[in-house]
Amino acid sequence: MDPYIKDLTYVIKNTRMTNTYKMVWIRSIVEICKFNRELKNIHFDEISEIIFEKYWDQTIFFDLEQGSNTKEPPKIYQIVSEKIENYRENFGYQPKFYSEVRDKVNVPLEEISYQLTRYVSHLFQEVNKINYKIYDLDLKNRIVRPYRPDLIHDHFELLTDVISYRWVQFLEGFNESPKISRKVRGTDQKNIKRDTKLKNFWEFLDLENPNRICFHSGKPIEEGRLEVDHVVPWSYLFSDDIWNLVFVDKSVNSSKSNSIPTEDTIHKLENRNERLLELMKSHFPMNKHTRELDLSIKLGLVRKRWIGCQ
Repeated sequence: MDPYIKDLTYVIKNTRMTNTYKMVWIRSIVEICKFNRELKNIHFDEISEIIFEKYWDQTIFFDLEQGSNTKEPPKIYQIVSEKIENYRENFGYQPKFYSEVRDKVNVPLEEISYQLTRYVSHLFQEVNKINYKIYDLDLKNRIVRPYRPDLIHDHFELLTDVISYRWVQFLEGFNESPKISRKVRGTDQKNIKRDTKLKNFWEFLDLENPNRICFHSGKPIEEGRLEVDHVVPWSYLFSDDIWNLVFVDKSVNSSKSNSIPTEDTIHKLENRNERLLELMKSHFPMNKHTRELDLSIKLGLVRKRWIGCQ
């Protein structure tokens, strides 16, 4: 391996982290070099927008914290979170990738660039008091000059894998959310989709709720308004599980968005699952969803996942 790439991967794996600034910083530089192996200068504003995009996608879909001190989140993460709240107030709670709503979001590039100048750009290269020569900095003009953009370009896949692995490792230290690696990979690849069609669960949910009463309102669901809801938000679980799915009215589903359910709702779901399991054992004894529901009850997954997402 070329000495430059060897040093860069070493820094990525070993640089000290209290938040994800260093990983999103170097990921942005690597991404820029992917499209231009001959570049000389990268302005902090260009890096800032990519950082904003990475944090936007991970936050609006999965609400992943980016710093170990959850009482005082990293400033850039706070900036992104505020912009997401502004976006939701104006355009609703349906999550969208930043690339799809770029024209609707005002990104404070200078404010983010200031944070990079102050906290991350000059610190990334140092490991155990040794300064590795990855790039040159012009902090006055907010310019970074990678020494070997051509090698970064040529080793793009390797470097992004190393960055993602370190990033996920760090996130797992304080995010209780399951399947973090899939969530990071999904936002990176703009490939966030459900594994199954929720209509496939209707025949199972009909066993316990043949009249299709809304789980949340307790009222009959009118024709054309039936939906399946994740009681514990899908954005937390990133999976479709029978133990977490219920029939709801379309309007109720839209209004609740990704809100965390109350303990009464969780207790109600636990009781529903007990009834549903008995019916599924009778009608679908060999089905994988029957086995999964049985295991979820034995493991107490409803309450465990509910506590974890708070």
